Amino acid sequence: MLIKKAVVTGASGFIGSAMVRYLVEKGVKVTGFDRIPCKQDICESYVYDMCQPGVLDQHLDEETVVFHFAAHADVASSVKDPRTDFNLNIMMLFEVLESVRRANCQLIFPSTGSIFDISNKLPLSEKAYVKPTSPYAASKVAGEAYCAAYHRSYGLNIKIARMFSVYGVGMDRFAIHDLIRKIQKNNMEIELLGDGNQIRDYLYIDDVVRGLALIAENGSPGEDYNLASGIPVKLIDLANLIATLMGLKNIKIIPTGKSFPGDVPRWYADITKIQSIGFKPKISLENGLLKTITWLCK
Repeated sequence: MLIKKAVVTGASGFIGSAMVRYLVEKGVKVTGFDRIPCKQDICESYVYDMCQPGVLDQHLDEETVVFHFAAHADVASSVKDPRTDFNLNIMMLFEVLESVRRANCQLIFPSTGSIFDISNKLPLSEKAYVKPTSPYAASKVAGEAYCAAYHRSYGLNIKIARMFSVYGVGMDRFAIHDLIRKIQKNNMEIELLGDGNQIRDYLYIDDVVRGLALIAENGSPGEDYNLASGIPVKLIDLANLIATLMGLKNIKIIPTGKSFPGDVPRWYADITKIQSIGFKPKISLENGLLKTITWLCK
């Protein structure tokens, strides 16, 4: 099913704004929503508090695909302030689901690889054991459960995209952004959280939005899909690669041994399922990092 009309919540955020651009370039009629004005003037957009009932209703019909990015997406701050995380992630999703139910349209719910228990064997398949480590991950587990319930109870076309570590042009936080900024400030040495052996699975933003659209068009209702590269990367190797790409291959890397509550030490995805509907990452980690470094250092 080709996407004709789309609503993007969280349209001013990193992934949401990239999703808007991708869909507009494909000729999709896009409407963006956020609590702050959208940064780009390429589609119709509205400033709404989406925790309020019915705010999406007049913008949805059976042909609409809703990409729901509006959320509180920060593990560390969810540990410090779980109430805000709950209100923004669970209550908002509930109102979006109710609007989707009334319109009988499609919903793509972006979840996270951090929902899985740390005891799972790697790579993580969609059927791996779920046991969240942080309030943020718990809110995504609850969101997935609500999506499954609305699919089964009301027959709605809801699909879950379980994203791992998204990076690229437009990001303003998280590990890759922070490493580049640290190296800009000090080209002699860089501190890493933890022991440097943490494992992540990085997927460039262009591949992410393409994968999300593919799930909407080719995925099966009620299913969940890992959206990732399927390639494990150690944090210390990532830091070395970024430094090398910035012309500082001899920089001293210092693991602090310290982390923060809720952090997951290791993850990477089995992407067999999403590959079965036609997904294949196009942008390598090195090329994606070069794009990101060039953008952040301009």
